[in-house]
Amino acid sequence: MFTMLIGGCGRVGYTKMAFKLFKNMRDRAMDPTPAVLTGLFNACAEAPFRELGLEKAQLLYDRIQLKGWLPSNITYHAMIKAFGRCGDIEMAFKIMDEMAAQKHAITTETFAFLLMACISDKQAGFTLGLKVMRQMLWKKIRPSIYCYNLFLRTVRECGVGPPELFQELLDSAKPKPNLSDSHGAGGKKEPKTKTLLIKARVLEDGISSTVADEPIVAEEAASEAIKEPLFTDEERLSSASSSLAVLPNLLSPSFKYKGDIVGLTEVTEAHQRLMVCGGVPGIMDHLRDMCVRPDAKTITLLLDCLPADCDSEVELIAEADKMGVKLDVDFFNMLIKRRALRGDREQARDVLELIRSRGLHPDVITFGVTALSIFSKKEGREFLDSMKAAGLRVNEETWGTLVNNACYRFNFWFLLDLMRFGEQEGIAVSTTALRSIGKADAKMRQMLLKKEKGTTSRFVTEASESGYAEFRKVYDTWLKNTKMDLPRHPWEQYEPENMRKSIAELKEEAQQKTEKT
Repeated sequence: MFTMLIGGCGRVGYTKMAFKLFKNMRDRAMDPTPAVLTGLFNACAEAPFRELGLEKAQLLYDRIQLKGWLPSNITYHAMIKAFGRCGDIEMAFKIMDEMAAQKHAITTETFAFLLMACISDKQAGFTLGLKVMRQMLWKKIRPSIYCYNLFLRTVRECGVGPPELFQELLDSAKPKPNLSDSHGAGGKKEPKTKTLLIKARVLEDGISSTVADEPIVAEEAASEAIKEPLFTDEERLSSASSSLAVLPNLLSPSFKYKGDIVGLTEVTEAHQRLMVCGGVPGIMDHLRDMCVRPDAKTITLLLDCLPADCDSEVELIAEADKMGVKLDVDFFNMLIKRRALRGDREQARDVLELIRSRGLHPDVITFGVTALSIFSKKEGREFLDSMKAAGLRVNEETWGTLVNNACYRFNFWFLLDLMRFGEQEGIAVSTTALRSIGKADAKMRQMLLKKEKGTTSRFVTEASESGYAEFRKVYDTWLKNTKMDLPRHPWEQYEPENMRKSIAELKEEAQQKTEKT
């Protein structure tokens, strides 16, 4: 019973209840099974509060060491996941070292959890992710598409770290000197066996520390162990012709650093980090070499790493079609969002036709990101009507996006229309939307006061003034009558109703039931 309950709490990140159940076990003098320990570490990994998750994970790890409990392979993976997601990357790599020392199998799944740890380091996660991927290839472990997707998240979200950290990665990829030239006439030729140390560099207050694992024997190339072809020769040739040979690909096990990469301080954007891996052509060629077929998630992550222009996006779609990847509506939702955020309103709306041409159907998220490009009352009314015609309900996020746009342009007639619509549909107003309305109110009042003193603003027009006057008539009443979507504690949904009631309330309910009987 405890195993099932703690496992369930772990999956949803209910850390408090998971460790409460664990204490109940200890009070009953019950030793935890590996499944229980796995559930507890999962509860730490999924915790909504990183500090709490890290504290509980460290206490549990210390108890395991003290009691001499033997974690299973799955438990070790949960430990790496917990420490990695909570920000202690050094500990995550240390646990992998411990796994190797205990003769546990180091698998693709192990490296996937290490990549999760790299994602949590927003300063240097990209460089650490590159190290992890290269280690996999040197160990002759073929990464799964899940691993590649995690690595692309480091490209999208994480930096390269300090120059010395990235330089260490480059130095590890330097070509080996010719041993036949280095030994003397009477010397013996050194064996050609190459070794690679697992190393994790973790930056704390500007100081880097290194954790080294056992030497790993690496053979000629990781791709030689992969036999089953997933791509035809025609696909390989067509890809090679489109690849840019001048781009380095640090992801490739055959990459050799010859001192020709400079200007690492300029690698600050996602598309620049992608270029270090050969760009989209380099990634696709590498996947072909590894015989790993990308999925829609891979293409969506690559989309997030592209430069902000339509040509790059069109080329990515063409590459996905060439590789036979069936793009889903989530990809096109992200495409709409990218174009809307950079101001390409018409091109963002053109994606809707592209969705229909591929036999896909817009969902509520499609309309939510399309709302980013709507700024007028007329467009807003047409948009809301189209959502209703599609049988979709306008949710708080989509309505809030329209409100933010109206406030950004000080379009109070549009805002009034949205306020009435929200009241009719019973939409709960989020704190973000309320903050936007409050800021627009205060800013407009300030601009009107400046206008009285002779200072004009391009936002103060006859339409905005009349709209603001009408807005002020109804705002206070609307604020009192509107349902608010207040933030709730993440664990509130898991607590029984009785746990939120006082003893007096429980006694009163019991008394009422007694009187009825």
